[in-house]
Amino acid sequence: MSLTKSAWKFHSGDDTRWASPNFADSSWQTLSATDFGKGKYTRSSAPKSWTGFGWFRLWVKKESPDLTNSWGLKLNHDAASETYLDGKKIMSFGRLGNSKQTMQAVREPNVAIPLAITDTLPHLIAIRFSNFEAFYPNFIGFDAQIQDLHQMNRRLTADQRFMDQLLMSVAAACTLVLLHLLLFAFYPKQRIHLCYVFYVSMIALGLYARYETIVTTDPAMQVFYTKVFLCFVSMNLAFGALLLYSAGYSTLPRKKIIAVFAISIPVTFLAVWNWYDLWYDKILSNLHNLYLLLFILVFYTDAFLAVLREMRKGRKTLWLIAAGVIFHFVSGILIGANVFNWFTLPEVMLAFAWGNLVVPALFTIYLALEVAGTNRFLAKQLIETRDLAAANLAQEQEKQRLILAHTTELEETVLKRTAQVREQADRLQEMDAAKSRFFINLTHEFKTPLSLIINPARELLNNPDPKVAQQYAGYILQNSNRLLQLINQLLDLGRLESGQIELEVKPVDIVAMIRIHVAQFHSLATNQNIRLDFFTETETLVIEEDADKLEKIIQNLISNAIKFSHKEGQVTVLFKLLAGEQFEIRVEDQGIGIPQAKLPFIFDRFYQADSSDTRTREGAGIGLALVKELVTLLGGTITVESSESNGSVFAVRLPYRLSENEAELTPYPEPRVPYVNGSQEVAGQLSAGSLPVILLIEDNQQLNEFIRTTLSEKYSVLTAEDGQAGIDLALAEIPALIITDLMMPVKNGYEVCAELKADERSSHIPIVMLTAKADQDSRIHGLETGADAYLGKPFDNKELQAVIENLLRQRKALQEKYSQNYRWLTHSEEMPSVEKAFLDKIRTVIEQNLDDEQISTDWVGRQVGLSRAQLHRKLKALINQSPGEFVRSIRMQKAHELLGNKAGTIAEISYMVGYGNPANFSTSFSKHFGYPPSSVSIEKQ
Repeated sequence: MSLTKSAWKFHSGDDTRWASPNFADSSWQTLSATDFGKGKYTRSSAPKSWTGFGWFRLWVKKESPDLTNSWGLKLNHDAASETYLDGKKIMSFGRLGNSKQTMQAVREPNVAIPLAITDTLPHLIAIRFSNFEAFYPNFIGFDAQIQDLHQMNRRLTADQRFMDQLLMSVAAACTLVLLHLLLFAFYPKQRIHLCYVFYVSMIALGLYARYETIVTTDPAMQVFYTKVFLCFVSMNLAFGALLLYSAGYSTLPRKKIIAVFAISIPVTFLAVWNWYDLWYDKILSNLHNLYLLLFILVFYTDAFLAVLREMRKGRKTLWLIAAGVIFHFVSGILIGANVFNWFTLPEVMLAFAWGNLVVPALFTIYLALEVAGTNRFLAKQLIETRDLAAANLAQEQEKQRLILAHTTELEETVLKRTAQVREQADRLQEMDAAKSRFFINLTHEFKTPLSLIINPARELLNNPDPKVAQQYAGYILQNSNRLLQLINQLLDLGRLESGQIELEVKPVDIVAMIRIHVAQFHSLATNQNIRLDFFTETETLVIEEDADKLEKIIQNLISNAIKFSHKEGQVTVLFKLLAGEQFEIRVEDQGIGIPQAKLPFIFDRFYQADSSDTRTREGAGIGLALVKELVTLLGGTITVESSESNGSVFAVRLPYRLSENEAELTPYPEPRVPYVNGSQEVAGQLSAGSLPVILLIEDNQQLNEFIRTTLSEKYSVLTAEDGQAGIDLALAEIPALIITDLMMPVKNGYEVCAELKADERSSHIPIVMLTAKADQDSRIHGLETGADAYLGKPFDNKELQAVIENLLRQRKALQEKYSQNYRWLTHSEEMPSVEKAFLDKIRTVIEQNLDDEQISTDWVGRQVGLSRAQLHRKLKALINQSPGEFVRSIRMQKAHELLGNKAGTIAEISYMVGYGNPANFSTSFSKHFGYPPSSVSIEKQ
């Protein structure tokens, strides 16, 4: 319903009391309409006292209580305004001012101002209004409409979607412009493409300008786009003539083109300069239309005659271009100008927008026909060329045969040489990569035992406790032997390569030797729940052999079988005699197996079937290479049968010669170093309580126990033996700090760090990365994935403890910073993006349910996908607040804001923020801010 011609009251000047319904407007001027203007083209006269600033008032009421309670008020103006309902400001457009320089005008024809009218009593709509610009002299005031808010919003949305169809037409035109611009770039002789680009560009520009005159919110820009549209109306004729001339002439007639634009440009300039008079002065408008008609009669007739001449010469398809241009201008007159008033404004705009695509469509058909004709001509030429080529083909075939034979010979030579070079390069690259992996893994193999030698030795100097000393001495002894064994293997491999090892043949009972070595590994197998058995049909066999070499072969094979077996699996060692004075030692396991693709390389030096950072078993990749060299040295062979996940079988076949000096046989020694059970209890076991919780992720059992022992006095230590288990435990327990190894099973340290730092539940937890990879690239990679500290092995235990204390101190400082004066409420942007997003998510959940006094920690946790304990630990770690304190802070902050905006009484606001008892609310508010709620209202006044 339009309110423009309702009984509005007007008063010039400015007094904020005039917005109040208690102020009488009986002495105000009554207006016949609010869409007033000035000058010779005004729709209605302006108020007598209008000076550019004033107030408009109108009383409205519902005719029936059954009508809607939600109304929408739409104001259309080129000015600045403030709208009041019953004395309260509900909307403002632009910036009011007392002069042209101080005001800022806007137009908002598509914005609905919501009005809440729930009764049938009179209500006052007051508009504070200023307009010193007069963008359109006939429209200085405003149009006003009132309607059901939902219906108005639906209508405005439909209007916007309707306007978007104009943009679809513009987009289609722009696509065609780009296509033909590319065609002209590739075929510059075809100037018709360039003329088409100019013509369709003017269409697209005009349609876009028309769209902007309706949707823009800047009145000055609306005037600008109006002028652009007028420019399009005039210049579009010139570019249409240019397109017709380019179709009718092989060379553009320059004099005619100059005449076209010499006449069009001045008329266009006059229309743009005198745009307002042209639109509203009938004489000027008729003169402009007469110019358009004469222009079409003169130039378009001449251009069509040229097109007809070309059509008589054989270019029949030119009629498509001529028909398209004729249709465009006829539709422009009948539809675009709406000469006979057959269409509404939306229908005019829609028909004109899509009608503009007729010319591009016909032009595209014209091009398709032209291309088809060209293709037919080329096909004919191709047949002729093919006949000529056939005559020359026979002469060239003999030459080609000779050249091909010589080329083939050269290619074969080049391919052979290239294959040799590539094979050598691949082999060198493979060897280089293998050595690089070997040295990296060897470094890890050295540094982990060194960590368990150096740090326990330091602790022994400071801790006289006999139980702890015995445990640390065990670490030192076992890892020293581990290093000694690794060094001996490297030395043996080096001597084998240089041919410096000689056989020391002595009488040895091979069966007894194998039985004793199997017994040596029983404790290790039992510790890992692996069954170890030895089977033989021969109880004794004394042969002449190098016992030391045999011992290393047997130890490596049994050790590997246990290492790569699953828990509760089985390892079997078998000995049997073969024909031809040979014996076979078979070692079978039910472990992880070896992929078929990697079987040919397992005896290569430095090769490892799994060389990744997430490999489940340690090793330097020299054990099987040493076994192969020793077996070869003893004149035997070694074979392997394996498949992934199905275990492996290693078979060593060696020749033997019975000993004739059994009297010289010496008993085989017992095991020199007993196996230390890594799971035994250690001193200083962690104790539960209020100590900070630290999660240790380390796959080396002894190093895991040592670090846990040294940290247990100050911290409660949780442990995990692989990356995935560490991630699961971290998300479940939310520790204060995490220490992780880099190279470990399932997921390596980089993956652990990246995943925990990306998860909002654990992103705040400091992470210390321990690794033998201490090179610069590895350190940078670790820090890039989010590690807070990076320590190389062998590390100093005191340095590790200092790093832990420093990181926890930093985290404590951040807690205190954001807990003081609830800094997180106003400075959350200083936090990392993950932490800010986490707090914002919880805050949004609480604010959306703020009036619910039953908000609980469990409920908030469910909304954000966290358990009660996880939520509590996360908030305490970030801002040193419990979930209950967090909810209370948000309630108080929102209450303060509502009180400051006078959104209701203290009792009403207490219910709005989830307090069922206003007295409890006042007490909590005073305790939180240090002053009562009533002080906020006084301060705002």
